Amino acid sequence: MKRNPWNILTVALFALILLAVPVYWLFFPEKTFSEAERRYLAEAPKLSAQKLTDWSFDDAVEGYLADHVPLRDALVGVNAYATLLTGRQVSAEAFMDRDGYLVAKPFEFDRQELHKRLSRIATLGETTGLEPQMLIVPSSGYVRSGRLPGTLAALYRDADVLSAIETYGGMRLIPIEDLFREKGQDWFYRTDHHWTADGAYAAYEAYMRVQGREPLARDAFYHHTVRGYVGSTRSRSALWLTPPETMTIDEPIGCDVTVTFSDREGTFSDLFFYEHLKEYDWYPLFLDGNHPITVIENRAAASDAPVLLMVKDSFGNTLAPLLVPSYRTIVMVDPRYYRQSVSDLARQYGAAELLFCFSTERIATDLNLKLLK
Repeated sequence: MKRNPWNILTVALFALILLAVPVYWLFFPEKTFSEAERRYLAEAPKLSAQKLTDWSFDDAVEGYLADHVPLRDALVGVNAYATLLTGRQVSAEAFMDRDGYLVAKPFEFDRQELHKRLSRIATLGETTGLEPQMLIVPSSGYVRSGRLPGTLAALYRDADVLSAIETYGGMRLIPIEDLFREKGQDWFYRTDHHWTADGAYAAYEAYMRVQGREPLARDAFYHHTVRGYVGSTRSRSALWLTPPETMTIDEPIGCDVTVTFSDREGTFSDLFFYEHLKEYDWYPLFLDGNHPITVIENRAAASDAPVLLMVKDSFGNTLAPLLVPSYRTIVMVDPRYYRQSVSDLARQYGAAELLFCFSTERIATDLNLKLLK
């Protein structure tokens, strides 16, 4: 019987693949961290009798093999683009809209749980005697929903979150939703969920006007630019062909600052930490990323300048440098890492304003906000 050459070729190719995998593992060092996906890869599982009986060893082996398959990044990328081209983005971690922006998938939240968080915030306002100012940043997917297919756009519930905050009582919602929806289509990075310098400045401007103070003009800040920024949304999407972009840093002019962190030794004289440009994640360039407490002292401020207490997530790190010229001290608290009394901090520093700067997703889903005191 004559053999089909295509069958022979298929068998040979399959055998080559089976041989290539162990050769790859033998001669190439094992990776422990994927910079493309920004996560640690599964470690080789350790065998035990219990793991054999509850099948967890099998699951661990599958996870390890999946994380360490040769050309993993390329294969993950091919799958992501296949998902995009076949219209199955609804199952993905991030979506690409019609303009090539990557937006995180919609978050889910429970309205009763949101009310519990808002109750803690209102109580904190009563304890400190300061009205909480709520600067809540809508998600890029919600702002850019007009660039998404209708089935995806309808999944974003930012409006429900913002409406619940506005009607709760005991706090003031800074009105930036309509501003972002009308003018802020480009106020987010293409590869990240964070706002750009333009978005942060628009929010700063809105906050200052609500406080009855005139915001500084944009040219009152010195603009630095760095090229090659790749954000976390691209890592989640695996759409590796999305090009890097430019990051703009707005530095206040004429401020003499000292910056201290509750979990890092030393005192620093800069708001921006450029050493993070050597790492896979550049966003901690702003105020060295997230710390339990960050204190910014502006020694050039007027003696009667107020003190601001800001409870925030990572969006606050880019907003704070814009606020520095208007305050004597800014005390930033990240409730993901700080478990002590925020009201005690307000008394300790003599805070005159209480600002909450969060994304809609964080304010709606972060369990740490229920622990505020």
